[in-house]
Amino acid sequence: MHKYPHLFSPLTIRNHVYRNRIVTGPTMFAAAAFLPGFEEGVFSMVERRAKGGAAAVTTGEMAVNTEEGDCLINVPVDYSEYEGRYFEGFKEYANSIKKHGAIAMVEFGHDVSYAEVKPPYHPVGPVAFTREDGVEVLAMDEAMMDKITDDIARATRFMMAAGFDGILLHGGHGFLFQQFISPRFNTRTDEYGGSMENRARFPMNVLKALRDAGGEDMILELRFSAEDGLPGGMTIDDCVEFCKIIDGKVDIIHVSNGLKWLGYRTHCFTSMYEAHGYNARFAEAIKKATTHSKVAVIGGINGPELAEDIIASGEADLVVLGRQAFADPEFPNKADSGREDLIRRCVRCFHCYPGAYREDDTDLPPGEFQSYVLPRMLEVVGQCAINPISNFHINPKDFPVPGGSRRVLVVGGGVAGMQAAITASDKGHRVTLAEKSGVLGGILKFTDHDFFKTDLRDFKDVLVREVAAKGITLLLGTEVTPQFVRDFKPEVVLLAVGSSPLLPPILGIELAVDALTLYSNLDKVGKRVVIIGGGLVGCETGLHLAATGHEVTIVEMLERIAPEVFAMPRAALLDEMKKLHVQQLLGHRCTEILPGAVKVIDSIGDEQVIEADTVCCSVGMKKCSETVALLKEAASDFQVFEVGDCSSVGKVANATEAAHRVALGIA
Repeated sequence: MHKYPHLFSPLTIRNHVYRNRIVTGPTMFAAAAFLPGFEEGVFSMVERRAKGGAAAVTTGEMAVNTEEGDCLINVPVDYSEYEGRYFEGFKEYANSIKKHGAIAMVEFGHDVSYAEVKPPYHPVGPVAFTREDGVEVLAMDEAMMDKITDDIARATRFMMAAGFDGILLHGGHGFLFQQFISPRFNTRTDEYGGSMENRARFPMNVLKALRDAGGEDMILELRFSAEDGLPGGMTIDDCVEFCKIIDGKVDIIHVSNGLKWLGYRTHCFTSMYEAHGYNARFAEAIKKATTHSKVAVIGGINGPELAEDIIASGEADLVVLGRQAFADPEFPNKADSGREDLIRRCVRCFHCYPGAYREDDTDLPPGEFQSYVLPRMLEVVGQCAINPISNFHINPKDFPVPGGSRRVLVVGGGVAGMQAAITASDKGHRVTLAEKSGVLGGILKFTDHDFFKTDLRDFKDVLVREVAAKGITLLLGTEVTPQFVRDFKPEVVLLAVGSSPLLPPILGIELAVDALTLYSNLDKVGKRVVIIGGGLVGCETGLHLAATGHEVTIVEMLERIAPEVFAMPRAALLDEMKKLHVQQLLGHRCTEILPGAVKVIDSIGDEQVIEADTVCCSVGMKKCSETVALLKEAASDFQVFEVGDCSSVGKVANATEAAHRVALGIA
């Protein structure tokens, strides 16, 4: 008997057979495939998802025009031309999905009043207003409604001719239909406002035109938010009432949530601090109120156990994997074959999508989004912190084909060391992994204790299981010395010896404990804790301590907490710190640590004494440079590479990507 019988039961919609109940949602704008350097990676991304066993794969959002409906990443597709670069590109999209037995879907969107419109065009919406950024929004008249409807129909015919099985129309996240259904955004007094029947008039016209354009065999899926998440906005009751009207007019109602430009704060995305499957209860309400349409749900679903429960309990007919499809496109195949313990489960760190264009970053200085945050966001969007294979910036074809199976010694069993060993093994090399301690995990061993890091702990444990499954020779409790390297005689040495905590020259620093040591000695941590250093590590340590009953104060020299984090992850972090009453003392420097207290001084020289039962030092990490130098000298006759923190101190994402790249480069 299958462990997940409901999840892996087939479903037929308009003569299309879904081989299971797992579909992957639209991530990364489909137009990115037509940007220089992105094409092969984006096509590979969707193909991996189909090959990984998903029943249906949806490309990222495409704007229906480049006029009043333009978006952040778009290309000037002429949807009336069934030839040329764009048409052939979308044929490749569809073929790359269908050749692996998955249903090919493409998402259309129109951001209406929040579109990224370029002059001479203006964004349009249900009503006229001036946006927060000063852009004028025009009220849609019937001529504009007809234009948008015609554009959607034209784009639908184009995509069906290109070989897609269906259309996912994005009506939620504060865009298109949601602005008409929401009483907060639609205050019209004509036949398109007021009652739900009136507010649904334009959406119904669009759906009819879409069906006429696509034909009876086309799958029509509507993505819609359960709620706005703002006072006076659309509630689940409004959403259910609308879904009753469109029941049977769409094949699938795809339940998401919130407003994209307010990100996780309206549960458009969920953070690591929230429950998995957040939208399942909303999907259940819609499913109970409808008869003819199937219901799909997205939102923090990262394990087959939860997915099975959602389908088995009748909350939804299909589960949609968003960020989880980056974390492990092999999710369906692994769950189907009893290898669910090897699924890399999304940790909801927001690395793949740090924030929407207007994501509120709390205390972000004016103008810093455009000059600082947006460029950083575009560097990482679409990349996965825990699965570098998903990163479309890494193309295996760009790396050399190994000249043979190399004898590889990996020194260090943290994240970088394990990922390097796994990738090297996958490339056919004979890998030995040596770890000085008795267990693998490196710095991530702290997740065995952290209140909020259960998913990250699972990732660490998956790496350990992958090392075992690959047949990698594992030497635990083995300190690699220069003589060990000389005696081992490897062809390639990958140094992943990590980093160690920095200890600043503060009087009484010996009375403090570093963050990593603190986690493994929680029974010795007092009630009142002062953390020196307000970077990400200090903040997350403070959150864990506050969640487990401690009173926490963070002392930070800068005027901004966690400055290395931006957009949604930072907003989520700060909100959780506020919720758990973690105190911040910004613009203060610790001058002395005393028994039971710390002395701090502000920028104008005023001194303050803070009582503390425990003082934690979290001012950063330093590379283990001496160890690296000794081992590199001993390995001078071999190929030697540094990976992870011993090369450049960073986050999990830096470690996995660097390790993967180095291991791919072994010739």
